[in-house]
Amino acid sequence: AVGIQITDLRVPPVVRNNSGSAALLDCEYTLKPTEVGGNKFSGLVVKWYFNEGPSPVYQWIPGQKPQDLGILKGRLNLSHRASDHNATMHRALFISNPTTELSGEYKCVVSTFDDEDFMTKKMVVFAPEKSLEFTSSKPDADAVNLTCSARGVYPEPKMALYKDPDRTELDGVYVETVSRQGSYDIVARRVMQDSDMEAPTVFSCELRIPEADYTATKIVVYYP
Repeated sequence: AVGIQITDLRVPPVVRNNSGSAALLDCEYTLKPTEVGGNKFSGLVVKWYFNEGPSPVYQWIPGQKPQDLGILKGRLNLSHRASDHNATMHRALFISNPTTELSGEYKCVVSTFDDEDFMTKKMVVFAPEKSLEFTSSKPDADAVNLTCSARGVYPEPKMALYKDPDRTELDGVYVETVSRQGSYDIVARRVMQDSDMEAPTVFSCELRIPEADYTATKIVVYYP
């Protein structure tokens, strides 16, 4: 007979950085009847791990207070109850206000003296750009320099420049990404010759965070 089985690990795939709303990561499991008998849960322990770290970031033993550890110290609402059952009450992580450093893989491990099960899922905590600017300047009389820049993005963004009306992606765009203190700055540049354009020409800059399915766009209208 299967002793412990994790039946569902519910982790929000994408949450917004510092939004003030909580994230609930819930680890549902079933125990075979002998391990639920009375109040003795045969050494039942629920542990959560972050990014394959060696030490748990959360631990709960039924009958004891849940513990927030490591990177989650002080980040959890420890009074949250996932259920009213003594063997499953504090199985979940209730992260009060997730921020980007909590982006990563979460592993729930449920064990007793004679059995163990685990499951892992990823939560991306993304930060939209603090600023997005798209400008045009003239390096000489018959050309234009397009520059798009974004600051404070997480996780790593992508950027592309397009020419409307048919939204043709510009090739030969120089893109530079810089990582600084837990976020990314990105800039894309391209010089266009006036002879390649009708007047006026609309360009758009698209900032994407692929892991978060997030997109932001700015446009610039250029008159050659």
